[in-house]
Amino acid sequence: MKRYVPAAGLAACLVASGAALAQSGAVADFYKDQTVHVIAPSGAGGSIYQYALTVSNHLGRHIPGSPTSIVQSRPGGGGVTAANYVVKAGAKDGTVVAELHPQSLLTPATGKGAVYDPRAFQWLGSVAVRTYVGAVWHTVDARTLEDMKDKEYVFGGSGVASASYQYPMFLAHLTGARIRVIPGYKSGGETNLAMERGEVQGRGNYYEGFLTTNPDWIRDKKVKFVFKLGPEHPDLADVPAGSRYARTPRQQQMLRVLEAPLAIGQAFYVAPEVPKERVAALREAFRKMLADPQFLAETVKIKLYVNPREPEQIADVVAKVYETPKEIFAELKALLAPK
Repeated sequence: MKRYVPAAGLAACLVASGAALAQSGAVADFYKDQTVHVIAPSGAGGSIYQYALTVSNHLGRHIPGSPTSIVQSRPGGGGVTAANYVVKAGAKDGTVVAELHPQSLLTPATGKGAVYDPRAFQWLGSVAVRTYVGAVWHTVDARTLEDMKDKEYVFGGSGVASASYQYPMFLAHLTGARIRVIPGYKSGGETNLAMERGEVQGRGNYYEGFLTTNPDWIRDKKVKFVFKLGPEHPDLADVPAGSRYARTPRQQQMLRVLEAPLAIGQAFYVAPEVPKERVAALREAFRKMLADPQFLAETVKIKLYVNPREPEQIADVVAKVYETPKEIFAELKALLAPK
């Protein structure tokens, strides 16, 4: 059966189609011969940097105009330095794509120095949401947070706004574990070396991060896991979840805030000012990259975990966490302030 299309409707379709093609052509013309900088919010050596590097290796060929894409590292402040760069000095034309250090999602509400608002970011998607763990070196005589009340245990971390500082300190507050986190390590790789050298006894990290950068630690049982947060992982069935220690409604609310970064994972975004047609093209390029056999082959080769989320899912998590009452953020900020 033939389908009848009114002349006016056909004309409207043709105009819309022509407009879309013109828009696509304009985006391709813009990106041709451009360089897209993919901002890593950490130094080389850890899995967060590896995600940005891998995206930079593959994103460019999926963007109209096939621009060159390169990684650029801007570590510091648990991701705050990178996010501040994007909203202040970074180009606002779609040639700067950044990875959000997950914990810097909360810094505008719980920390210092952030000049960005995550609700204003234009999200492209997330490569992976991951499980977070507290790990101690195998020589440490403790298997749970309850075992760590007898003496001080020193963890290594990056900035005081980072997950490597905030998660262990919050769970220490809930359990009475005597954990002291030394911030200042510039990357996960540096912190891992500090554990191997005995400078620190433990650290917080993504479990999949250990699988990527130090798989022998898992294979040879060089580390023990004393807590976990975020999505479940089959390898960690016997590791105590942080939720078991949040006993009051207020503690549970604070924990939900702290776990929000784990729900967005390794998310990538552009500045609020980037034109919408370029954002749409970058989102489509990001989706294509995630399904690209070359991209997936590289992630398998380097053991980089892929567990994606859509831009709308990320925006929803961000919006909801910033609906949390201000007094909860204030209490968290006081709890996590360096003593």
